[in-house]
Amino acid sequence: LAPIGVSFLGAGGAAGDAPMRFAVLDCEDAVKWDGHAIALSRLLSRAGERWEHFRCWNDERPAVVDLPTYAGLVVTGSHHGCNDAHAWIRNLRAFLRHVVEEHPRVRILATCFGHQLLAQALGGAAGPNPGGAFVLRRESLECEDAMLRRDDFRAAAAMFPPASAASEGLRRIRVIESHGDCVTSLPPGATLLASSSTAAVEAFAVGDVALAWQGHPELSAAAIERKILPFVTSRLSAEEREAAVASWSAGGRDDASLLVAMARGFLRGGTCAGDDAEIVATHCERADEIFRGNVSSSASAGTTIGVAGDEETGDDAATTGFDPATSLADAAEATFLKVSDAVRADADAVSAEFRHLAAMNQSAGARYAAIGRRVGDAHVFADKVRKVQDAGIAPQLARLEEIEASVGSLENAANALDARCAELERRFARVVDGEVGDA
Repeated sequence: LAPIGVSFLGAGGAAGDAPMRFAVLDCEDAVKWDGHAIALSRLLSRAGERWEHFRCWNDERPAVVDLPTYAGLVVTGSHHGCNDAHAWIRNLRAFLRHVVEEHPRVRILATCFGHQLLAQALGGAAGPNPGGAFVLRRESLECEDAMLRRDDFRAAAAMFPPASAASEGLRRIRVIESHGDCVTSLPPGATLLASSSTAAVEAFAVGDVALAWQGHPELSAAAIERKILPFVTSRLSAEEREAAVASWSAGGRDDASLLVAMARGFLRGGTCAGDDAEIVATHCERADEIFRGNVSSSASAGTTIGVAGDEETGDDAATTGFDPATSLADAAEATFLKVSDAVRADADAVSAEFRHLAAMNQSAGARYAAIGRRVGDAHVFADKVRKVQDAGIAPQLARLEEIEASVGSLENAANALDARCAELERRFARVVDGEVGDA
């Protein structure tokens, strides 16, 4: 079945132009995160681009033959573990390796679970946090020189100087994190960009192809408190929960906007041209409204979730602030996506019935074929028996016929002798009776 999609391409895309194509590779199937693919498209998109949604947890991925048409892929976080024994995780890991190795022009941005899975896909390792502790807090990252040399990082830092810039320059940034696993060793050829006290590999890059980090710059503290904190009570003590809230409630702002701006620049070739602090802040606000709400994105594979707004010319809400009409657009999009999902579910059910019937026919055909082979084998066996019998009995039958012919000859000879003896006996009797000569 062809994917059912809905498009919200921006005003900046001229008629007939082929829009830049991106995809959100959604790894999270928890209901509480329904809608986060739309939020990520709001956060990272520009006017006139095409953004698509693939439910990787349902084993959906962009078609390999279509990969050259994509500019970038965004791999999300997940409550699943990177080492969980799910087929879709293994398949996604192999897919990411293929993209990096065979399609280096397609950029991959990976966060949290995606960060860990990408590291594994490229030969690195990921597993439980050191000591097994669950990390939920605003983390302090120490940037490597390789991070400071990146064009996208420098351009983003110019828009949003790190909160600690006054005392530590660009070397230290802060971002909220939530994870039970982390990358434990870099993939061969990858470059370490940042580390922390809880994760030796907080961020890494692979040339110009991949950028990955453990943190969640896409999530505000309010979103974390609504979507994560209530669900990890069994993994954190009361004191640890209090410390987590305190880490993002006190001490001023973090550097999430800097990383968002960096991600937007990376996806478009490493340049932040066309963005400024106001544009990025507006995108963060629009995404956060969805993250804190619950806009559905449960649609079919490849559903288009592109966004409207001309950031570069400033003609609408993308540069002037949140447009109330966006709420209506999001609601309409969510409704369409739910309807399309229902249609897809019905079509999937019918398709499953046909597949079941086909499987039954195939099974019956296999059984008939097996019976045919057995009958054929029986014929062959019978023919062999007949040939063996023929080969063993025929000479004996010929010999028997010879014997029967000899017996016949002997019987004829015996009969002749009997006749001769009878004749001799008659002649002898005549002699005894005084008869002379022949009668």
